[in-house]
Amino acid sequence: MREIERIKESVASGKVATVYLWYGEDRFLIQEGLKVLKSFHFMTDPSGSGMEVVSAKELSPAVIVERANTMSFFANRLLIVEDVNYFQDGQTADLEPFLDYFANPNPRTCLLFIAESVHRGRKFYKALDKTGEIMEFCAPKRPQEWLTWVQSELKVRGKSMNTQVASQFIEWTGHHTGVLSQELDKLIVFVGERQKITSEDIKAITPQSIETSIFDLLDAVASRSSAKALQALRDVLRKEPALKVLALLVRQVRLLLGCDALRKRGGNVAEAPSVLGISPYEAQKIWQQSVRLSTGQLSKALSECLNTDLAMKTGGGDPGLLLEIMLIKFCEGP
Repeated sequence: MREIERIKESVASGKVATVYLWYGEDRFLIQEGLKVLKSFHFMTDPSGSGMEVVSAKELSPAVIVERANTMSFFANRLLIVEDVNYFQDGQTADLEPFLDYFANPNPRTCLLFIAESVHRGRKFYKALDKTGEIMEFCAPKRPQEWLTWVQSELKVRGKSMNTQVASQFIEWTGHHTGVLSQELDKLIVFVGERQKITSEDIKAITPQSIETSIFDLLDAVASRSSAKALQALRDVLRKEPALKVLALLVRQVRLLLGCDALRKRGGNVAEAPSVLGISPYEAQKIWQQSVRLSTGQLSKALSECLNTDLAMKTGGGDPGLLLEIMLIKFCEGP
């Protein structure tokens, strides 16, 4: 999030780096950063002729360096290198052209590398870090960070939500920056000239995410309310096919069992993201939910999920009905 502000500051001051390395799992935020960086180059080249996108998997480092050193008719040039995979073992010799270039980059070119992940111990990373600028693009992790991100997005759009409504919006929509941004754009159109967005606006125009629906469904199971669980299931089935719903339930039950096992061996919620391979925010929610479900309930739920999966794939009945029967069994307890 802060990375976007850094890019904006560089563009506003006209001090864009000659070499960048951007990486991280949030592709939406990287694309937002690209829009800002491109705006700087569009100022002197409205046609975009000085911008080029290449793949690290298709062009050698020597060819990329040659293109970076190519002089442009326009005041500046932007060369974007995607699919960067320069952090593997045994690549140092192949990357020598880059190491030489980093020592004396073309001042008329902005060379941008985009990677999913990096290795800080590699020579490529260390050499680039001395000359260029490295930015990690990752989604918010803690609840307060998500709220801050949504509020900043609203400010840019000239709208507002109170904290409670913003929290509801995040819970309702899910924790994906791209989806949240898209839904905010829809809300802006929906409310028109009105400045404040309400809870009723969100319910009227924003679809509830499947992940949130699954949480609601399992909350009903935890309270052993068959009626609420069945209603939640029917709501989900109106949006998604039965097999996908079952797959999400299986994933959720396995994560809940993982939290249950972690707690029993003396672990805590801070360990859950690395142990279970999920985000800190999701870990927090699943950890809280696992407290309400016994090991027996979760074990039975996983067994019933697998039985239902087999029945669906062998023509054992209507998929929706099979899921309903499964949920009723969940609510009965171990």
